[in-house]
Amino acid sequence: MDFTGKKILFFSAQAFGIPENIVSSILKKGGEVDYFDERPANYFLVKALIRINRKFIAHYIDAYHKKIIEETKGNHYDYIFFVKGESYSEANLLTLFSYHKDAVTIIYHWDSIANTHDVRTLSSHFDHVFSFDRYDCMKYGYKFMPLFYFDEYRDIAGMKSPKKYDLMFVGTTHSERYRFVNSIASQIHACGGKTFLYFFFQGKIMFYKYKLMHPEMRKVKASAVHFTPMTKTELMNVYARSNIIIDMQHPRQTGLTMRCFESLGAKKKLITTNADIRNYDFYNPANILIVDRNNPVVPKEFIETPFVDPDPEIYDKYSISTWVDKIFSSSPRH
Repeated sequence: MDFTGKKILFFSAQAFGIPENIVSSILKKGGEVDYFDERPANYFLVKALIRINRKFIAHYIDAYHKKIIEETKGNHYDYIFFVKGESYSEANLLTLFSYHKDAVTIIYHWDSIANTHDVRTLSSHFDHVFSFDRYDCMKYGYKFMPLFYFDEYRDIAGMKSPKKYDLMFVGTTHSERYRFVNSIASQIHACGGKTFLYFFFQGKIMFYKYKLMHPEMRKVKASAVHFTPMTKTELMNVYARSNIIIDMQHPRQTGLTMRCFESLGAKKKLITTNADIRNYDFYNPANILIVDRNNPVVPKEFIETPFVDPDPEIYDKYSISTWVDKIFSSSPRH
C-alpha cells in the first residue's frame, strides 16, 4: 500500500516494541504518523491498575487523553488507529472522533477480549475492528488478523551465527510458566543439549509477595530470577544462536502470541501449548511441536532435526510490512 500523503493518528501502549515497529513500517511506506502512548505512564502500578479496573485512576488517565485530544484536534488525519485501546474512556473516544469525522477509525486487538475490560463497548464505535484471536472474531464479528514478526527477526534468519543453545526462553515469571519451561529444559539436558533460560520479574518486593501467594513458586530462589529485562541487542543475540523457542499462551487465549511469529521470522523451531496453531498455513510439525501445558513431552528427534524453510509467500505474509498493508488497505473509507 502506498501511504504517500496519508496521515495517521496512532495510539498504542508500549508493549514488545509493537508501536515503534508499526510507526517505522508506515514511515518507510511514505506515511506520516502522530504516535501517542495510550497509557499516561508505564510504571508497574499504573499498568496493573488499568488492567484490574481503570476507574481507580480514571481522572489521571482521562486528563492525559484530553490533553492529547486538544493538542491534535486541529490536525487532519486520514486514519485514527488504536492497538488494544484498553485505557481510553468511551466519552474521550467519542470526543476525539468528533474532531476528525473524515478519518477512518481502526482498532486492533492483540489480546483476547476475555482478558480486557470494556473493549467491546469501545470497539463498537470504530469503523473497522480487527483481532488476533480467531474465536473472538467468530463470536463478535471482528476481522481476523494474526500478529506479525519484526524485520529484525528476518535479519536473524539470514545470519550464519554458530548455534550455542538448543533451546531458549526469555519471559516473565509465574508459577505455571516456571514449572513448564524447566520441565522442557530438563528433557533437553537429558539429550545432551544446552539451554538459555531468562526468567524475569518486575521487582524483588513483588517477587516475594508472589512467592507467598503461589505455593508452586515458594521453592524458586531469587537467584533464579532476573529483575532487569534483557536489552534488545542481548535478546537478538540469543535468538540468533538458538534452535528452539518456547511459547506458552494464556489459558483463556486462542490467538497466537508474538513469540510464534518471532520464531517464524527468525526461522527457529517452536514448542507451544497453543493447539490452534494447527489452523495456520505456516504450521509444519517438523518445525512446531504442540505440547500439553501440564505434561510437556519433547521427542528427541524434534530437538535434533533442522528447521524446514516455509514457502516464501507464506513467510512474507506474516511480516510487519504485509500486516500494515492489510490493516489499512482492508479498511476502506466509510
